[in-house]
Amino acid sequence: MKNDKMEKRHSLLLRAFVFIGIFWTIVIVTLATWTIGRKRTETTEITLAQARSFFKQLVTTRYWNSLHGGVYVPSTEQTQPNPFLDVPHRDVITEGGLSLTLINPAYMTRQIAEIASNRDQVQFHITSLMPIRPANGPKKWESGALGDFSIKGDEYYEWWSPGGRDKACFRYMAPLWTERPCLKCHSIQGYSEGDLRGGISVSIPAESIISAQTRHIKTIAIGYFSIWILGLSGIFLSFRLSTKEYRERSRLIDELQQALGEVKTLKGLIPICSSCKNVRNDEGYWDQIEKYIRDRSDADFSHCICPDCMKKLYPEYAKELESSE
Repeated sequence: MKNDKMEKRHSLLLRAFVFIGIFWTIVIVTLATWTIGRKRTETTEITLAQARSFFKQLVTTRYWNSLHGGVYVPSTEQTQPNPFLDVPHRDVITEGGLSLTLINPAYMTRQIAEIASNRDQVQFHITSLMPIRPANGPKKWESGALGDFSIKGDEYYEWWSPGGRDKACFRYMAPLWTERPCLKCHSIQGYSEGDLRGGISVSIPAESIISAQTRHIKTIAIGYFSIWILGLSGIFLSFRLSTKEYRERSRLIDELQQALGEVKTLKGLIPICSSCKNVRNDEGYWDQIEKYIRDRSDADFSHCICPDCMKKLYPEYAKELESSE
């Protein structure tokens, strides 16, 4: 019975520490998941800010070009006259005989996109649902984004990986709204100031970004795993110490109970009358020794008479007993 009670208490203690271990695991997993999710969100926010900067810089450059009604540059093999630009004086020749062609914002954007793609691997694409130049037609994802744009401030972005991480990129697109300088070229298409004219997409290579993110996530995971192991080790050590302490406490309780049992056996000094053999109790009264012992122990008495007392009190019966023997 005693061992069963001890085992039951040990089982309850074990269950308590198992519950603590499970709770600790849930806490660590929750924190690790939140931290990793926050790291991914942070990576997206940083990359998004970079894409927005590219877009805004390009829009500002285009606006500068449109304010001047386009910019004349020398006609070269790389910069041929724009066949889709139908404006007066598209091509001019200076008094010195230099052939110039007019670069409008769309043509300028296309050339900047080619330079950026070759040098920085960042890709720009100007597009519209009604492009003047067929090559400026939207890709499938750009078409979906253009269909969703409705107010200023709209934007679209996503991580895209067509063939694994080595080709992963971050795709961003924002709308182009028709401004007054834009009407010089686009009024013939029916656009008015404030209309959605198209958009510019920005594609940023993401291999290095994703690699850095993966390294950070691994570091976070290792850190939380280490904390989890340390926590479980502490819980296990606490369980071992608690079990040892519990067993030690149980041993002390057993010793105390044994000591109390020995007190029940009336060890120590008992004040007893040398004549009548009565015992003085705790209140100062004198009791028969049988009553004193019975009240203070688990012992009980059965009465008989010894041979000496038999001779003294009942001599005739004593003689009969002796003769019968």
